[in-house]
Amino acid sequence: MKIKYSIIIKLFRKLKLIGLVFITVVSLTLIAGFLYELISYKNVKNKFPPDGQMVDVGNREIHMNIQGIKTNLPPVVIETGTGSWSYDWSNVQQELSKHTQVITYDRAGYGWSDPSPNGFSVDTTIEDLSKILESSKIDTPVILVGHSVGGIYSRLFADRYPEKVSGLVLVDSRNEYFSEQATEYNNKFFETQDQTMNRILSQIGIVRLIGKNMFSDSIPDYISAEKYINVHWDAPFFKVLGEEIKEIKVSEKLLKDTQSLGDKPLTIVTPIDVELMAVELGFSEQEASDLNKKWKDSQKRLTNLSTNSKFVLVPNSSHSVMYDQPEVIIESILETADEIN
Repeated sequence: MKIKYSIIIKLFRKLKLIGLVFITVVSLTLIAGFLYELISYKNVKNKFPPDGQMVDVGNREIHMNIQGIKTNLPPVVIETGTGSWSYDWSNVQQELSKHTQVITYDRAGYGWSDPSPNGFSVDTTIEDLSKILESSKIDTPVILVGHSVGGIYSRLFADRYPEKVSGLVLVDSRNEYFSEQATEYNNKFFETQDQTMNRILSQIGIVRLIGKNMFSDSIPDYISAEKYINVHWDAPFFKVLGEEIKEIKVSEKLLKDTQSLGDKPLTIVTPIDVELMAVELGFSEQEASDLNKKWKDSQKRLTNLSTNSKFVLVPNSSHSVMYDQPEVIIESILETADEIN
């Protein structure tokens, strides 16, 4: 019995030693990853200088990029979708800048912009855009282009500051009509959008190290994966993204109280083949088809926001129309600009 007891004691000691070694290795790895991310984050602006300029909006800075020269056409401001930033629209901006001034910017916590110390809020987003317009010194009113959730912010901005907006172009925009008709779908969709793991992985440098393996093959050639990962996919971004996604339902409800745009030009741009991924979320083929129809119907209903509206269906495009069919967006914006002019 004494011999067996001695063997057990030795075994426990070995297991304890192995456990301590494992914990030590993991701890050192996490610390190294955290320091790597911290140092990399601080050096981002040196390695990847901002495409535009940094604007002071109080206790933080927002990145804004102005291209083009003043013409007889109204300036254009682009409000990106959830998770997107100014860089995603650089091709559209470059082409449009041949005709008028074009502003892209990174919302708080996105790209080169500092996150808000109070976390994401719709009100802060709208006020940041107002401050950017003031800092840019461009003539207002402007044409607002809102993609996806950016369409929500564009409409709320136009409602709060109607004198600053001459027209709207909404690109596959989220809206209150679809959220009312597809509650179950929205609930399941938002369940898949939790950013907790991405945030943890970004905090210890994993995203920055292996981000290229996470990058989609559908990204166009003008986008640098290295720049995207190092500038945009950091811990503050995933924190803000998670907060923003949780606020989308609230933001959509705010749209119900917005006023009519009157006769201001409004163009609704949406893909013919809707990209809802409903089957992947557990819906049947028939249910997915019904949801796709509801999405298209909701886009069509957006034309009722103005007495001067157009509805444009885009062939061969995903939700990221700025990647797949940028020329359709450019044409729609220029047509809106010509009409205002």
